[in-house]
Amino acid sequence: MTNIRKVLHSCLVLICLLSALVGSGFARAETALGMVLDVQGSGKVEFNGSSSKLQLLAYLQPKMQIILDAGSKASLSLYASRTVVQLTGPATVVVDKDGITTAQGQKITGRPLAEKLVRAAETSNVIAGAVRMRQLPPRIVAVTPENNALLLGQRPVFNWISAEGAEFEISLHDLDENLLVSEKTRENTWQLPEKIKLAEGSTYRWQVAYVSAKDGKMHTAKAEFRVADKAEAGSLLELKPDDHAGVEEWVMYAAMLQSRRAFAEARQVWQTIAKQRPDLLKLTETAQ
Repeated sequence: MTNIRKVLHSCLVLICLLSALVGSGFARAETALGMVLDVQGSGKVEFNGSSSKLQLLAYLQPKMQIILDAGSKASLSLYASRTVVQLTGPATVVVDKDGITTAQGQKITGRPLAEKLVRAAETSNVIAGAVRMRQLPPRIVAVTPENNALLLGQRPVFNWISAEGAEFEISLHDLDENLLVSEKTRENTWQLPEKIKLAEGSTYRWQVAYVSAKDGKMHTAKAEFRVADKAEAGSLLELKPDDHAGVEEWVMYAAMLQSRRAFAEARQVWQTIAKQRPDLLKLTETAQ
């Protein structure tokens, strides 16, 4: 079981940062003035009499105080002014509806933030849509596509983790329980054959099962996903930052994909971000 958990953790670590923030007092989209879009180094947040570590993607609330350690940097979005405020520590700033003011330390600097991403963030809880790590089944777990995932492509790759090697049978059904395909493999990954065409806007169920050589029992994992229609896919692709955008806009885009349950695309964006900023990957690991 320990090995299963480690492997699953490595598969999902980039998107699980969002889950770690779901239950926090800072994840209240309805009163948020912005969010933390970049952290280099360390700092803390003081809000409503409590103190917490400064975390990537935390929502900014009125009267919140952010204390940045010496040598550290942070970027904070402000929805109202459509800007990214960049801080360098040591610094203490206060968040309010009229903006972010310096209480102590260096003056803050700002730059414009993509209007399309701000509008989308204001009308969508990009944290609450995040996937939660679930209690792992005892023998096998369906990893991707995640349960209730939204797919922007029509030829997904299926992945699962099992407690032992075996011959696995993977099958795909539509919502009317019509069997579309069933194949066997000894691998833990399988791609939908080109001959199988998935319909835009349709929901499918996939299952992977095997008979254990240890106990002779059948162990099964199941998940459900939906293929985006053209309008859904187009609306998400329109939010994609240009190639020269700052890391803050890419972080917001990844969070937006996550909130819409486009997990595969969110992972790809997080992986791109991590190549440029490996320190952000470390933040996702420590947030578990």
